[in-house]
Amino acid sequence: MKRFIKKFFGEKSSNNENQDALNSSVIEEAVVVLLLRAANIDGKKDEQEIEAIKRLIIQQFNYDEEKADMLITSASEKEESSADLFEWSKIINDHYDLDSKKIVFSMMCEIICADGLIDPFESNLIRRLSGLLYISDKDAGAIKKKVMNNKDI
Repeated sequence: MKRFIKKFFGEKSSNNENQDALNSSVIEEAVVVLLLRAANIDGKKDEQEIEAIKRLIIQQFNYDEEKADMLITSASEKEESSADLFEWSKIINDHYDLDSKKIVFSMMCEIICADGLIDPFESNLIRRLSGLLYISDKDAGAIKKKVMNNKDI
């Protein structure tokens, strides 16, 4: 009986760990889809923006370059076939607290500022995303300003 209980709970915790890993990869993919949307929103995919996405993935998710490239490839396919931001922001809202969402928002601002210019489409995307992630206008403005100051824009 003890073996049965240990086996049952051991497998259950293993399943929870597998589910956590799956959730983590889905969340990370949602973040990268939004980053790619930010890179593509102005109609051109700049190499600076893609390199910035890769750098952020490596920093924030502790990925190596190969795993970061795989995530970018996977997320690119989803970004191209997706029409809206809601499905991706919902995943982030369901799993991240406000501080984590502010980090994601900061990452988005970094991508938009990566080429040194912020066009109207990029500005509109940031404004919409701050609302979808439930980040106050005050916090969103402060984050955007901080990123812009770091990039000398």
